[in-house]
Amino acid sequence: MKNNLALSWRAWVVYTTVFLIFLFVVVRIFAIQFNDRNFLESKGNTLLLTSREIPVLRAGIFDRNNFPLAVSVKQYNLFALRNFSEEDFKAINVITPLAKTFTEIDELKKKSLLFLNLDFSQYEEIKKLRLDSIEIEVVQKRYYPLGEQIAPLVGFAGKDGMGTDGLEKILNSQLSGVPGLEIVLRNASRKPAIEAPSIPGQAYNLTIDSRIQFITFKHLSRFIEANNAKGGSAVVLDNHSGEILAIASYPSYNPNSPSRIIQRNRALVDAIEPGSIIKPLALAKGIDMGLISLKDQVDTNPGFITLNQIKISDPRNHGRLSFHEVIEKSSQVGASKLALLIGIEALNSGYQAFGLSKPPNILFPGVAYGAIKTRPNISDHEIASLGFGYNLEASALQLAQAYSVFANEGYLKDFKLFLNDEESYSQRVISKNSADQILLAMESVVLTGTGTLAAIPNHRVAGKTGTAHKSSSKGGYNKSKYVSSFAGIAPLDSKRLTIFVSVDEPGLNNYSGGVVAAPLFSAISADVVSYLDE
Repeated sequence: MKNNLALSWRAWVVYTTVFLIFLFVVVRIFAIQFNDRNFLESKGNTLLLTSREIPVLRAGIFDRNNFPLAVSVKQYNLFALRNFSEEDFKAINVITPLAKTFTEIDELKKKSLLFLNLDFSQYEEIKKLRLDSIEIEVVQKRYYPLGEQIAPLVGFAGKDGMGTDGLEKILNSQLSGVPGLEIVLRNASRKPAIEAPSIPGQAYNLTIDSRIQFITFKHLSRFIEANNAKGGSAVVLDNHSGEILAIASYPSYNPNSPSRIIQRNRALVDAIEPGSIIKPLALAKGIDMGLISLKDQVDTNPGFITLNQIKISDPRNHGRLSFHEVIEKSSQVGASKLALLIGIEALNSGYQAFGLSKPPNILFPGVAYGAIKTRPNISDHEIASLGFGYNLEASALQLAQAYSVFANEGYLKDFKLFLNDEESYSQRVISKNSADQILLAMESVVLTGTGTLAAIPNHRVAGKTGTAHKSSSKGGYNKSKYVSSFAGIAPLDSKRLTIFVSVDEPGLNNYSGGVVAAPLFSAISADVVSYLDE
C-alpha cells in the first residue's frame, strides 16, 4: 500500500511539471504572438523579401511646337562580371561586336564595361541569353537638342538626375515624378509580390519657338563676338498672344558636355541702368498727364543744363526741340527738363505702372526686378537723371514688357513662358492716344534719328536706342564701359513683336546703341518677321 501511494505521488509531480511546462509554452507563444509580432514579421520579411526602386523617367521640356528642349532617354550599359567566360563573349559578340578582346576582359578579373549605350533591340537580344555572368545597367541620360542656344534658360540636370540650373532647377520636383517600389520574393523566379506604381513627372511646353530662339541666339552671339563685347541678351515677345517667343543670353554653355561651365541668364537675372531707352516711358507719362504733346517745344540751349552743380549735356546744341524731336535725337537736356516738369512722384508711379521695380510674373531662379532710386529730399539732378535712364535698374525682360505697352494700345501684359498657363493678365497703363503718339516718335528714331540702322526691308519699325555708362566699383560711373541697347516694335503695321537687345561692354571704337544694338535688332527682327510670314 505504501509503494502504491509513493508511486502516485511521483506521478502527480511528473504530471504537474509537464502541465506547467505546457502552460508556460502556451503563454510564451501568446506573448510572442502579441508582443513580438511586428519584430518577427519584419525579420521574416527581411529573409524572404527584398525591395527595389522602380525608376521613373524624368519628364521633358518642349517648345510651343513640341520640339524637345530637354528630354530623358534610357541608356543600357553592358558589364562583364568575374565569372564571364569565352563562350559568353562569343554569344554576345554575335549580337553586338565588342571593342575589347576576351583576353583583355579576362585579365581584369573584376566587373568591367563591355558596351556603352546598347540600343533597345540589342538589349532585348542579350537579355534572352539569360547569362549570369553579365549585368545590364539601365541609366537615364538627359539630352538638350538646342544646346547652348537655350541653355541659360532651360538649365540642365546633373548625373544624379537633379536639376542644377534654370528651369530644370526650379521645376525639379515636378519633372522628377515619384519612383515606385517593388517587393520581390527571394526565390528562383524573383517575381514581384507587391508593387507601388511610380508617378510620372509633369512635362512642360514653353511658349518659346525653337526656330525664333535659334535666330535670336545666332545673331546675338555673332554681334557680341564682332564687337568684342563682354556679353548680351535678347528678348522677343508676341504682343498679340502675350507670350515670350525667345530669351537668348550670351555667353552660353553646352548643357550636354560634362565639362560645362554655367553661364547666367542675363536677360532674366541682370538688372541694368537702361539709359535713353527710358525716355519714351517718361514722355508717355507726360503726355498722359496732359502736361505736354509731341508738338510742344523745349529749349535745350546752350546744349547743356547744370543741376546741383553737375552738368548734363547733349553731343551738340540742338536749340529748341519739339518733344517728338527729343526722342528722335535722344536729347539728354530735353529729357531732363521733361522729368523735372513731371515731378518725382508722378515719374516714379509712371515707371512702376510700366512694370519697373516690380517682380516679373515668371518662374525662374534668381529673377531680377531692379529698383527705382528715390529718397526724401531728392535733388533736381537725381530727378533729371531718372528722365534719361540713370538711378534706376531693370532687366531685359522688364524693359521689353514695358515697350510692349506702346504696341498694345496702352496695356501692360504679364507675358507668359509656359504654354498652358492661363491667359496673360493685362492692365491699362496709358491711353491709346498716348501710346500712338509714342510710336510716331519712335518711328522717326528709325527713319531719321539715332536708330536708322534698326530699319528692316519692306516693313515699318519703331524703336529707341540706349547707351549707358556702367557704374564703377569705386563709385560713380566708368567712362570707358557702356551698355548699348535697343528696344523696338516690328512690323509697325501689325505691331506683333516687341524685341529688346542689349550688348554689355562693346569695344570702345563702336559702343553706342545706334551703332551696336540697332543693327542687332534689325538682324533679329528681319529674320523673325520673315519666318512668321512663311
